[in-house]
Amino acid sequence: MPMMIMGMFGAPKEVMIGAVSAEGKTPLNAFDNCLIKLGVGDVSLVRLTSILPPDVKVVENPPKFYPGSTVPAIYNYIVSTVPGERIAAAIIMGRTEGGPTLVAEVAGRNMTKEEAENSVRDMLEEMARMRGLKLKEILIKSTEHVVERCGCSIAIVVQIR
Repeated sequence: MPMMIMGMFGAPKEVMIGAVSAEGKTPLNAFDNCLIKLGVGDVSLVRLTSILPPDVKVVENPPKFYPGSTVPAIYNYIVSTVPGERIAAAIIMGRTEGGPTLVAEVAGRNMTKEEAENSVRDMLEEMARMRGLKLKEILIKSTEHVVERCGCSIAIVVQIR
């Protein structure tokens, strides 16, 4: 077997997975309020693609990050300023037999949380199929929100360490 190397930033050891919705005065405030609800409101997120190590540990709550820290995350979100519009977001992690942990995320308008969950489940199954892998364990988080003034829904996996 060829030698494997770590990427520039190494491999994540712990992550937190979540999905929340919030209102705000502006689209930025609605997004920020979601991050605050998740416990990551005082960090700068760096968006990642959807692959994690096979042995990554899932923790329930994020630690207290140093303000302004740069924190890697896999996420998708939707913001709406249409009162009465339903928005939703979902994220799924799938551990595989002999391969990486796969992540799929979605956010959309006129979508229920159940539709969002079905969408990410389909994406995850396709990701595994294309790699010739079998899924052995999945974890899914989702949220849905009916916009009052300006709402946001986010689904996220945050790298802790």
